Amino acid sequence: MGLLNLFRPKWKHSNADVRIEAIGAISDPRTLAEIVVADSEWFVRHEAFAKLRSLEPDQGHYARLMRESNDEEIRRKTVKIMTDVTELERVAKEDQYLYVRDAAEHRLDELRTGIWDKLAQ
Repeated sequence: MGLLNLFRPKWKHSNADVRIEAIGAISDPRTLAEIVVADSEWFVRHEAFAKLRSLEPDQGHYARLMRESNDEEIRRKTVKIMTDVTELERVAKEDQYLYVRDAAEHRLDELRTGIWDKLAQ
């Protein structure tokens, strides 16, 4: 273990397994969003995203992921749970990934038609 690991939070540890374990104890959406955006390992990012999603944070955290994450799959998963139409329209027009733009268009259609509202009745 490196000396620096003694002075940093576990979610910034050099060992990815320690970072994964630390995610379970985090309840701050800002910290989880930071992990999703900045961690070097895809499996750590996805674990942090799952935890963030379970906390049901405000849409601002999802908008941050759309602006700052370079992980195409995280961006696609984020679009599927966003409700901010303005942000979704921006993503549908400007996102660097076609897959994400298509997912944003699909999500916009869902929100505009209220399909999930109708199914819940």
